[in-house]
Amino acid sequence: MGKDTIADIITSIRNADINRKETIQIGSTNITKNIVKILLREVFIDNVRKHWERNKYFLILGGMGIVILSTSQGRMTDWEARLEGIGGEILCYIW
Repeated sequence: MGKDTIADIITSIRNADINRKETIQIGSTNITKNIVKILLREVFIDNVRKHWERNKYFLILGGMGIVILSTSQGRMTDWEARLEGIGGEILCYIW
């Protein structure tokens, strides 16, 4: 992973989808954990397994589009932010 962790995650998912791969590996950081939680909750990924020896997440892909925002109340989807009546910075689009 490079310096832009969010872009690296999204690029890994996109590349896996293009190449029809079922799993990817990403590093385990607070940012990746939050992004993975959102992707699971919104059903963009089907499953996550943590491989303890390498501290990596394995993502099984699937789902439809959302926007992930950084808000004053943490990272959440655009739909959740609208329900809360708050705005935020767009971190990425996923579709």
